[in-house]
Amino acid sequence: MATGTGKMVDLEHGLLDRSIFSDQDIYQQELEKIFTRAWLWIGHESLVPNPNDFFCTYMGEDPVILTRDAHGTLHAMLNMCRHRGNRVVRADDGNAKNFMCTYHGWTYSSDGGKLVSVPGLQEAYYGELDVEHLGLIEVAHLDVYAGHVFATWDPEAPSLVDWIGDARYYLDLFWNRRDSGQQVYGPDKWVLPTNWKMPSDNFGTDNYHTTISHRAFNIVTAQRVGQRPAPMFQNFGQANPMYSVRGHGVGGSFRPERSDAPFVRNNVGDPAFTKYGQEIHPEIEQRLGTFRANRVTLGTTAVFPNLAVHLGSTMVRLWLPRGPLKTEVWGFQVIDKAASREMKDLFRVHGMLAFGVAGMQEADDADNWNQCVQAGKSLTARKYMQILSMGLGKTEAQDVLPGYRSPHSSNEDRQRGLYQRWQEFMDAESWADIPLYPPTAKYEGTATFRG
Repeated sequence: MATGTGKMVDLEHGLLDRSIFSDQDIYQQELEKIFTRAWLWIGHESLVPNPNDFFCTYMGEDPVILTRDAHGTLHAMLNMCRHRGNRVVRADDGNAKNFMCTYHGWTYSSDGGKLVSVPGLQEAYYGELDVEHLGLIEVAHLDVYAGHVFATWDPEAPSLVDWIGDARYYLDLFWNRRDSGQQVYGPDKWVLPTNWKMPSDNFGTDNYHTTISHRAFNIVTAQRVGQRPAPMFQNFGQANPMYSVRGHGVGGSFRPERSDAPFVRNNVGDPAFTKYGQEIHPEIEQRLGTFRANRVTLGTTAVFPNLAVHLGSTMVRLWLPRGPLKTEVWGFQVIDKAASREMKDLFRVHGMLAFGVAGMQEADDADNWNQCVQAGKSLTARKYMQILSMGLGKTEAQDVLPGYRSPHSSNEDRQRGLYQRWQEFMDAESWADIPLYPPTAKYEGTATFRG
């Protein structure tokens, strides 16, 4: 069935059909056309640091085993026994050279899921089973950007370098800033009665909601350091341009003046964060170059389709689809590996206070997302389109930073970009029909794509 997304996503007028958040047929097509095609974040190298380590994750609704074999090579395989479909690995993570299905004992290796043992191979199967071609199903491609592991099921998918594109210019500010790399902790897991696109929309970047939705958080954090909370909407008169790249809800801001510690957002007023940022700044400048280290900041971002990145809370977030009105959330803390134990603990605690299962901002957002998608179930509400017209037609071409510029930080440019990307995938018959936005940015410093 054709989706007809041209009628559902009206980019010219900034309108969106609410049924894309609740329709079961559309959801099934998303699983096929987006989650089996796109490069998806499936973990981090630090989650499988040793030979034969494994970590169980998901690509859409497909359960996947991420492994590091005895030679140090990473693999990602469908967590499904080829015999009857039983899940081969039940644990969240661990270390094992082989994986045995608990139903009939078929056993697979960690180095690509080779089928290494079948009970009764000669006696019951008469030696006729094609063991060589009945290993676990591997992903079509797996690659690593700065320790973060991505995979895709589609053999025709472009390289990860081209998929990430100019988003790397900004993501480097968090993921690629230190020589030692990062350590990922988690995940914390919970379920929300919302559609996966709603949180992706919010994180990619909805600056408009923060003054209202997170007012209580803003008051508490101001009082914690003995300040008065800023008046509501005081920043609406300030331009504060936002820079964004095509294909993802990723970008940042340009600082007209040099800043010595732009990398650690002191959202909670703790001087330890500011001090840490100052201490690591020379290393960041060496890795990313003088310009990015002093003049560019990373905003709250969304990597299409379902990954959120938040530097201020040192976290990444997966929005795993579980139905049109159900999303499983996986939250990870991403912390510099070389940070002291005290700083790691501070990052984790303050990150969880804001965004976590019981985080102050988490609760604010979740309730709004849940209510918004419920409108898609209402026959009357579906007669009226969702409005995404803020800043429509106001974006500017520029040559300061990669991507385009929005004159005001409160706009819905990236939201429109998300649904444009969604539409491109949903209307495409194959990767040949999907526009690609390969990298154009120039890089200074010692950091590379690999780390």
